[in-house]
Amino acid sequence: MEIELENIKINDWEFSTNLSSNDIIGITGPDYSEFLNIISLKELPEGKIKIDKEDVTKENILDINKKICIMKKDFKKYNYLNTIKEHMDFIINYYHLQIKNIDKKERDSLKIVGLSSDLLDRNITSLSKSEQKKVEIAINLLSNPDVLILDEPFKELDNKSRKKIMMVLTRLKEQYHKLIIIGSRNSNILYQYTTKMIFVKNKRIFLEGTTQECYERVDYLKRNGYQIPEIVLFTYKAIKKKKVKLDYHKDIRDIIKDIYKHV
Repeated sequence: MEIELENIKINDWEFSTNLSSNDIIGITGPDYSEFLNIISLKELPEGKIKIDKEDVTKENILDINKKICIMKKDFKKYNYLNTIKEHMDFIINYYHLQIKNIDKKERDSLKIVGLSSDLLDRNITSLSKSEQKKVEIAINLLSNPDVLILDEPFKELDNKSRKKIMMVLTRLKEQYHKLIIIGSRNSNILYQYTTKMIFVKNKRIFLEGTTQECYERVDYLKRNGYQIPEIVLFTYKAIKKKKVKLDYHKDIRDIIKDIYKHV
């Protein structure tokens, strides 16, 4: 799955970029949420858009839009719905999803995110934060989207729960070839879990590249008000102030090995 966006212009935004399922893509910056809304293609902007080499036009935008799912920061729970199944049934009916075997589809969606179908009759409020997030992803999988755009998907989750959710997202990318895009202001999470970064600012793409290469530009990012991941900042200070020969790593254990090797 690849989305090519060339000379996009909408609501004072101007940018070009390519989004590929080969990467887990991170988006950050002061107006990143607005950028997520634009690339979700709820409306057709000015410019040239191709999805897997097919042009996006006024005639096919509605069909394409159905294949792109954007998950907001907070899971929208409906007070008049209680169980997971009730929420799933509501979404299927509300969006007129054409599903032959609804029960099987609902069970399969839960299975993909690592949850038992026994949970279908459980009240969503009785689940842990991690389970609720998995249920939210499962509900969004009912429409079988090709693109999952997640705004702060790790909000209020502890480290163990974040790893579980990331395992689900990685599986969706690798096994089901979904394009995964994560929007967040948390640089620690973005550095840990993405392979490509897009930094946005003033309705433009400010910096784009592999996650490691982008975050290694510490001085440049700091000057422009971006948060630096703690593990990157630690390495940066060791290199600059202590003159220690270290490489940048995502895992603290690799940094410790480097320290033993060079100190």
